[in-house]
Amino acid sequence: MENFAVVILNYNTFEDTVVCVDSIKKYTACSSYKIFVVDNASPDKSGQLLVSKYAQDDNVQVLISETNLGFSGGNNIGIRKALKEGFEYVYLLNSDIILQNDAFAFMQEAFASNKDVAIVGPSIYNPKGKYVQFARHGITAESYLTSKKLFKTFFPSQKNKSRFIDYPTDKDFIFNGMVSGCCFGMSSLFIRQNNCLDENLFMYYEEDILAYVLQNAKKSAMIANESRVIHNEGISTQKKGDGKMLFTRFYRWTSVIYVLLNYAKLNRFVCALLSLQNIGCWLVMSLYNKKYRESLRAFVAENKRVLNAKPLQ
Repeated sequence: MENFAVVILNYNTFEDTVVCVDSIKKYTACSSYKIFVVDNASPDKSGQLLVSKYAQDDNVQVLISETNLGFSGGNNIGIRKALKEGFEYVYLLNSDIILQNDAFAFMQEAFASNKDVAIVGPSIYNPKGKYVQFARHGITAESYLTSKKLFKTFFPSQKNKSRFIDYPTDKDFIFNGMVSGCCFGMSSLFIRQNNCLDENLFMYYEEDILAYVLQNAKKSAMIANESRVIHNEGISTQKKGDGKMLFTRFYRWTSVIYVLLNYAKLNRFVCALLSLQNIGCWLVMSLYNKKYRESLRAFVAENKRVLNAKPLQ
């Protein structure tokens, strides 16, 4: 049960990746594990710095991607390497995760004790000590539409259909849904039977896809209460001002269409209408903001792409 790999995705986060790796080494008692650091074509050359730092470290291997493949594509480089080397469990960590105890030991025990569990996550806290782990279902047409301001304007009495699941945070919790994507583990058997992460999305909504994959596989997720990490959220995606908002909207608005169409099984015509609404909003913002105007063509192309993309079967 101690045969596991850890995949850390690095993008311009050399110092944070080193802190993450150091915390793993500090708290992990077993020796039969390996860390794969995947550099997602960092323009600040942090990938080369990591290669140099860990060149003599048998427990850490740095893998360099020539292009930025996003969350799923980047992590899949590490996942495939871990599977090729025969590891039974694979943990995915954002570079801004810091272990607070032997977190993997508790998660490995969770896998060993619960055969129907295919994904395990730890208790997650922010740097101020607030509990931020969650359990939630995959997005549905109802939960998406009831969260929109336009829907609330016309149907003010309709309550928002939340995807989040209430659960006790002082003990282990097994459920049908998905944990936070910033730190979680999967069994290699589950990965092989259901493919790696869906690379049709650059980023966002990966957790929703995995919630549906778990549901279709009739498997559960689990939060291992005693496993503890800190998440310095957003380090690897931080941008400033309008650039950050544009980046977030670009991928959130397009990724959700893909998930609703291919996993929530929302009618294709409705998804096309939602996509047109997104393009209309982008067009309006482009009248006032040069950055939106410059990215309009790319945004239209991305909407078209996600409407035609299909998950790997």
